Amino acid sequence: MDKNDVQIIDIRTENEYGNGHISGAENISLTTLKNNLHKISKDRPVIVHCQSGVRAAMAYSLLKKLGIQNIKMFSGGINEWTEKKIE
Repeated sequence: MDKNDVQIIDIRTENEYGNGHISGAENISLTTLKNNLHKISKDRPVIVHCQSGVRAAMAYSLLKKLGIQNIKMFSGGINEWTEKKIE
Protein backbone atom coordinates (compact mmCIF):
# COMPACT_ATOMS: atom_id res chain seq x y z
CA MET A 1 0.00 0.00 0.00
CA ASP A 2 1.44 3.36 -1.04
CA LYS A 3 1.51 6.14 1.56
CA ASN A 4 -0.37 8.39 -0.88
CA ASP A 5 -3.26 5.92 -1.04
CA VAL A 6 -4.07 6.27 2.67
CA GLN A 7 -4.71 8.98 5.23
CA ILE A 8 -2.32 8.72 8.17
CA ILE A 9 -3.58 10.33 11.37
CA ASP A 10 -1.18 10.97 14.23
CA ILE A 11 -3.36 11.17 17.30
CA ARG A 12 -0.64 12.38 19.67
CA THR A 13 -0.64 15.90 21.08
CA GLU A 14 0.51 18.86 19.02
CA ASN A 15 3.78 19.02 20.99
CA GLU A 16 4.50 15.32 20.43
CA TYR A 17 3.74 15.71 16.72
CA GLY A 18 6.03 18.74 16.57
CA ASN A 19 8.89 16.70 18.01
CA GLY A 20 8.78 14.33 15.05
CA HIS A 21 6.17 12.61 12.93
CA ILE A 22 5.64 10.41 9.89
CA SER A 23 5.94 12.43 6.72
CA GLY A 24 2.49 13.25 5.39
CA ALA A 25 0.67 12.38 8.62
CA GLU A 26 -2.06 14.71 9.82
CA ASN A 27 -2.20 15.62 13.49
CA ILE A 28 -5.61 15.16 15.08
CA SER A 29 -5.11 14.50 18.77
CA LEU A 30 -7.18 11.84 20.50
CA THR A 31 -8.90 14.45 22.67
CA THR A 32 -10.14 16.36 19.59
CA LEU A 33 -10.91 13.39 17.37
CA LYS A 34 -14.69 13.47 17.87
CA ASN A 35 -14.81 17.16 16.92
CA ASN A 36 -12.75 16.58 13.77
CA LEU A 37 -14.62 13.73 12.11
CA HIS A 38 -15.08 15.92 9.03
CA LYS A 39 -11.29 15.72 8.46
CA ILE A 40 -11.33 11.91 8.22
CA SER A 41 -11.39 10.48 4.70
CA LYS A 42 -14.37 8.46 3.61
CA ASP A 43 -12.76 7.60 0.25
CA ARG A 44 -9.50 5.91 1.25
CA PRO A 45 -8.17 3.81 4.12
CA VAL A 46 -7.32 5.70 7.31
CA ILE A 47 -4.46 4.61 9.56
CA VAL A 48 -4.23 5.95 13.12
CA HIS A 49 -1.10 5.84 15.23
CA CYS A 50 0.31 7.33 18.42
CA GLN A 51 3.50 6.95 20.45
CA SER A 52 3.26 3.29 21.43
CA GLY A 53 -0.18 2.07 20.34
CA VAL A 54 -2.38 2.64 23.40
CA ARG A 55 -4.06 5.86 22.21
CA ALA A 56 -4.29 4.49 18.67
CA ALA A 57 -6.33 1.57 20.03
CA MET A 58 -8.67 4.01 21.78
CA ALA A 59 -8.98 6.11 18.61
CA TYR A 60 -9.66 3.01 16.53
CA SER A 61 -12.45 1.90 18.88
CA LEU A 62 -13.98 5.37 19.00
CA LEU A 63 -13.97 5.78 15.24
CA LYS A 64 -15.48 2.31 14.74
CA LYS A 65 -18.27 3.20 17.21
CA LEU A 66 -18.87 6.40 15.24
CA GLY A 67 -19.33 4.42 12.04
CA ILE A 68 -15.94 4.86 10.35
CA GLN A 69 -15.36 1.58 8.51
CA ASN A 70 -12.16 2.26 6.56
CA ILE A 71 -9.97 2.53 9.67
CA LYS A 72 -6.79 0.63 10.51
CA MET A 73 -4.33 0.96 13.37
CA PHE A 74 -0.53 1.00 13.33
CA SER A 75 -0.05 -0.57 16.75
CA GLY A 76 3.71 -0.05 16.95
CA GLY A 77 3.33 3.71 16.90
CA ILE A 78 5.98 6.27 16.18
CA ASN A 79 8.39 4.41 18.47
CA GLU A 80 8.45 1.36 16.18
CA TRP A 81 8.36 3.52 13.05
CA THR A 82 11.48 5.39 14.19
CA GLU A 83 13.26 2.30 15.51
CA LYS A 84 12.79 0.40 12.25
CA LYS A 85 13.63 3.52 10.20
CA ILE A 86 10.54 3.09 8.04
CA GLU A 87 10.30 5.72 5.32
